[in-house]
Amino acid sequence: MKIGIVGSGKMGSVLGRLLASAGHDVTMSSSRDPESMAALPETLGVSVSVGSVPQAVEGAEVVILAVPWTAISAATSVVDDWTGRIVIDPTNNRSKPGPDGVIDIGGRVSSEIVQELVPGARVVKAFNTTPIPILESGLGANANGANAVYIAGDDDDAKGVVAALIASIDGVAVDTGDLVTGGRLQGTGGPLSAVFEMMTPDEAKARLSDAISQ
Repeated sequence: MKIGIVGSGKMGSVLGRLLASAGHDVTMSSSRDPESMAALPETLGVSVSVGSVPQAVEGAEVVILAVPWTAISAATSVVDDWTGRIVIDPTNNRSKPGPDGVIDIGGRVSSEIVQELVPGARVVKAFNTTPIPILESGLGANANGANAVYIAGDDDDAKGVVAALIASIDGVAVDTGDLVTGGRLQGTGGPLSAVFEMMTPDEAKARLSDAISQ
């Protein structure tokens, strides 16, 4: 699958390494000039392409917005047309870990705002509930039975593609519902947020069931 990753920080690098190792065609980008990213494939230890944000998005079957919350608007604004693209949103509305890092978005669901920034795209929330080092150690070559990844979205076909992508890095997608309902469960302060260990699919489903019943 052709994957475009917007962002080359911790999240982008981890997902880029996992996906490229699974055989996907990965193009990574950041706000920096492509030349400044020339060493990225060597740093990651896998074969990835590097380019501008529009180059990463162009032709990609799935785009991952792996940038900080405060950078999303600028990162997405350089792409002229998001129509029909599947966009994975692993972001949370925070500037740093801890309660004082939460960014007030007026009670809205963060992925609602992301959806507005990528009009016409099919947004799927994923990879946002578990710290990046835990995701890195729990998926890919290190995966075992504790490999659940929560997802949410309004488009069932898009969620199916993302679930298949997660399966390709030895994870199992657990669907939390539509973008608002599931996004609120998964998002900052939600009952499925801040999971500091990988869970089995059964454990993740049980936690989801408990969250819905609250």
